[in-house]
Amino acid sequence: MENFQFWLTLTTATIPAAITGLLSFCASWLKNQSDIKSLREQFKHDMETLEKSHKNELEKMKEAHKLELENIQKQSELDMTKEMFGMVMNAAAPALQEAISDEVKKQRNP
Repeated sequence: MENFQFWLTLTTATIPAAITGLLSFCASWLKNQSDIKSLREQFKHDMETLEKSHKNELEKMKEAHKLELENIQKQSELDMTKEMFGMVMNAAAPALQEAISDEVKKQRNP
């Protein structure tokens, strides 16, 4: 009988503890699943935001690069124009100098 009392007491304590443990495990498992789901959604949202931000940054960089190339092209064209004008002036300078000195001589000696 004493042995029966021991097993009865052990069973009476063990069954509610086991049930409580299983219920606690199930509750925490469900909560963790919910947390994981919300973290996945947050991660997805954050990645979409970063992706949009990255696309915007790339577009800005492309536009800046395009403007820089246009400025380089304009500067190059301006430099070429100056160089061509300088070459023409250097080539035409002796002829112009001669024409100007002839005109000055004509005006001095009417």
